[in-house]
Amino acid sequence: MTLEKTKEEQYVPIVCPICGVGCNTELVISNGKPIKVVVKGRNPDLNGKFICIKGLIVADILNHKDRLKTPLYKESEDFKKISWEEAIKLAAERLYEIINLYGPNSIGILASGKILNEEAFLAQKFARTVIKTHNIDICARLCHSPSEIALRMQFGYGAVSACFDDFTEAEAIILIGANTRFTHPGVWNKLRKTKKILIVADIFEALSMADIKLRPNPGTDLVWINGLSKIIIDRDLYNHEFIEERAIGFEGFKKSLSIYNEDFVEKTTNISTDQLNSIANLITKKKTIFIWGMGLTQHANGTDAVLSIGNLALLTGNIGKRGTGIVPLRGQNNVQGASDMGCSPFILPGGYDTTDKGILTHFEGYWNTSLPKEPGLSATEMIHKILDGKIKALYIIGENPVLSEPQSAFVKWMFQNLELLIVQDIFLTETAKYAHIIFPAAALGEKCGTVTNAHRRIQYTEKAIDPHKFAKPDWQILQDLANSMDQKWDYKNTEEIWNEIRTIVPIFKGATYSRLKNSNGLFWPIHNENDEGSRRLYMDRFSFKDGRGRFYPVKPPFAYTKITSDFPYMLVTHRLYEQFNTGEMTLRSKITSKDVKNGFVALNESDTNLLHLTDGSFIRINSPYGSVVSPIKVIKGMKVPKGFVFAPIHFFKFINFNELTSTYPLDPLARMPSLKKIPVNIEKI
Repeated sequence: MTLEKTKEEQYVPIVCPICGVGCNTELVISNGKPIKVVVKGRNPDLNGKFICIKGLIVADILNHKDRLKTPLYKESEDFKKISWEEAIKLAAERLYEIINLYGPNSIGILASGKILNEEAFLAQKFARTVIKTHNIDICARLCHSPSEIALRMQFGYGAVSACFDDFTEAEAIILIGANTRFTHPGVWNKLRKTKKILIVADIFEALSMADIKLRPNPGTDLVWINGLSKIIIDRDLYNHEFIEERAIGFEGFKKSLSIYNEDFVEKTTNISTDQLNSIANLITKKKTIFIWGMGLTQHANGTDAVLSIGNLALLTGNIGKRGTGIVPLRGQNNVQGASDMGCSPFILPGGYDTTDKGILTHFEGYWNTSLPKEPGLSATEMIHKILDGKIKALYIIGENPVLSEPQSAFVKWMFQNLELLIVQDIFLTETAKYAHIIFPAAALGEKCGTVTNAHRRIQYTEKAIDPHKFAKPDWQILQDLANSMDQKWDYKNTEEIWNEIRTIVPIFKGATYSRLKNSNGLFWPIHNENDEGSRRLYMDRFSFKDGRGRFYPVKPPFAYTKITSDFPYMLVTHRLYEQFNTGEMTLRSKITSKDVKNGFVALNESDTNLLHLTDGSFIRINSPYGSVVSPIKVIKGMKVPKGFVFAPIHFFKFINFNELTSTYPLDPLARMPSLKKIPVNIEKI
């Protein structure tokens, strides 16, 4: 990529810092200042000249008055400005003190799905080689950790298997638990142009363009998916040849489906056998892609739900071929990359298991140090271990758990009990307000390096301007802190860090900076510099010794979250087109906050009439775990089913619906709490 210049303006190619699509844009610089974002179509394979409203906010964010300008130290109840030297020295001393008093596993690190690959790599390296703990995690724990784990179990890699080209070549698309029009407009732009048979399963508004619309009871997706698998087997529609040649475990899976009879599936899911028969006829005869979002994963059985999709893909032979595949819609711009870099308590860079002694030896050799042998804690578990006194310090990089974690009131209380909280971010987030030390970080556009989109496309993003005031890139902050703790890190730039990654992790070896800068991105695995990369996974074999995909029997949930007489409504979190995640960026932009600036809930019209509610009425929403007050907003065209409460997540600093959630039960494999559905009652105020 090269910088394009005119007499007045400079166009700097960057990757959009919002969602996992990773759209290519240009940041326009005038007199050294970012003024807007444009799209010149330099990557026709990805987004071409398309950009959603969220992609236009980068200049607003870089210029925003709320940007953190200097390191801060909390003295009594107020923050005091300190120098970088003081901040790094103080943080190192306090971390050492806690390690000496309580041991390395008393410290946890939360990295970000929005920082560069190189920075995520250093974050986990800092945790494992400096602190000596596997207590590191990212936001994926609360979105697609079930997808990563299930896909790794069944196919070998915890990642999307298809590419955008497959959307064109597919003949049918199943979309589950996701409103791509709002959450991933780049994907929606591809879908709306296809002339495919579209099957949509979602609680809220099924897309008008869908050919088959399913509205399953919340949390029951794995039941109708397994019911569909049973129908396919009972009718002998499954792909015998594919299973014989490329899968293992079919007979055991087949026997496990006996419970998913027609009566059980219909009563549990509210989806008819006729609908499932229609879908069975389609996807067993047509090349099909399976796409899903957090409507499927944000449950205590999210991993099982994704395993059910994997079983269906194997059963129909819809994986490892052009026009087929499995596509979890990853949330943040580099959450796939941060996962690839090993920001997980269970996974090392490249997807290697932390319990594999041979792999530990591999990394120990390169890093010339011993690595911890004890397993790490997930983000949610770290926060709960503060209550037990086992976690004494947290170092949080670009995450906002005070808003995003379940039982947010409990999280705030826990953070006040930490002996040390270090926060590294671009804004004074709700989490940063509880910090003892704050490091101001550079944003995308102020640093160069690589990010990996949801489809495994590694892309280079340029630096357009110097970091804001005294802010520093996350990799430089991590290096300074490591060296203040007796390390000898000497990275001159992100390319040196990337070359270390390429050396240690074979699947990235062929993706040199030179190749990345002169291309529209490369898809891992890419094993050498002559390798063109892997746009599609599993074309010849699955990533196991025997090359076969695995069927996994999945039992129905032990119990479903249901409404009761005490809590007769179901609150379900959702997303809006203009906003992103907890709103720390989009709510600060005039572009995206013009129409909706504050939190609200939406109900079905019959429910508002029954409760004598009108637009702007305030209600108290109670769950078994907490209570919040919110206004009602009537949104034209929003189809909220009767008995449901729609709650957008972007305004949690005003109304945090996570106060209504419970941390437990957790998904036993992914450690995912149930965030998506909450039984509540409503009181008019």
